[in-house]
Amino acid sequence: MTKYFLLFFLFIFLKPSVNAQVYINPGVDTTDQNIKGAVEFYSKYMSEFKGRKLPDFTKYWNAEDCSRLKVPDRGVYGLGGDYPIYAMAASKTITYVKPNTDGTIVLKTIGAIVDSLKNMEVYYISKHFLKKEADNKYHFISLLEHDKTNWKSQKIRNVNYAFKKDYPFNKAKADSLITSIVALEKQWNLQPIEIEYILTNTYDEIQSIKGFDFTLGLGNADKPSGMADINDKIVYCAGHGENYFHEVVHVYLNPKHPKSPLNEGLAVFYGGSMGKPLNWHRERLKTYLNKHPEINLNKLEDFWQMDNYTNPNSTIQGILCHEVYKRKGIDGLKNLMRYESLNEIFEKEFKFELKNLNRDLRELIGG
Repeated sequence: MTKYFLLFFLFIFLKPSVNAQVYINPGVDTTDQNIKGAVEFYSKYMSEFKGRKLPDFTKYWNAEDCSRLKVPDRGVYGLGGDYPIYAMAASKTITYVKPNTDGTIVLKTIGAIVDSLKNMEVYYISKHFLKKEADNKYHFISLLEHDKTNWKSQKIRNVNYAFKKDYPFNKAKADSLITSIVALEKQWNLQPIEIEYILTNTYDEIQSIKGFDFTLGLGNADKPSGMADINDKIVYCAGHGENYFHEVVHVYLNPKHPKSPLNEGLAVFYGGSMGKPLNWHRERLKTYLNKHPEINLNKLEDFWQMDNYTNPNSTIQGILCHEVYKRKGIDGLKNLMRYESLNEIFEKEFKFELKNLNRDLRELIGG
């Protein structure tokens, strides 16, 4: 998952909000009863996000989305991970509410915190679609539902691809993904999982589908990236086409060992990262460490970002998986995923002394 380093930063350095408020920006016409009703409905919905606690989505979302998805609001985990993005923002400001001719209402919100120096740190700009029914009750609909006439789908084995009508679907790449999935199922003795696979060209498009005009991490150079929704078995792929195996691995294997510190590394081992294989990232990491002897891997948690193309944390995790698989095969890899701490892995699987971790890890990375 390409936003892994960003999530790590958020949970280490930022404090998610537990008492978020919703403000209304000047210019939003709350004298319009339709707009006022939409704002009140949205504000009540936001008030139910408290820590990891989620609302009863059936009170807020249309029946079709609720029947298909455990979390019909695709934006809840907008940065990946398991912490709702809405709960991170202490300040939510509604900036835009517009009734459309099709009967829907678009409502946009800036989610942010304000630091001690009164600077605003924006986490997201969200976009929700609401619809008012004949009984005057509102509900949300997903962007995909609202825009469904512009999308098409194609199912191959257990993967249901969804993509814009003008997208040139590549069946050969899809077949390649299926080949990898079948091999994974055989290795891990798993049954096929029905997966929804959303195909886009850019990460901006992924976040738009999830209901955002902006999230942390947008605005950088485009590169292959993706996200996996483990709850609802959804893969979002940007710029890597029909064969982003990395995210599919998350859907299949994360639930088998939820406490493992190596879930991201396992996906990198099997499916690479950002469109490149593990060995490519390993070589870049080795070169970077050789140029930066001051980096102390004894404090591995401090080395969470290298550049925008290789994540050192997930690369090191992938290397650990690769080295164990090389020595012990699939049974060794399965046993590796049973550990619940990296230190235990270093000491028991690699016989490293933690005081010499910087030296030993550098040697391991160098191959």
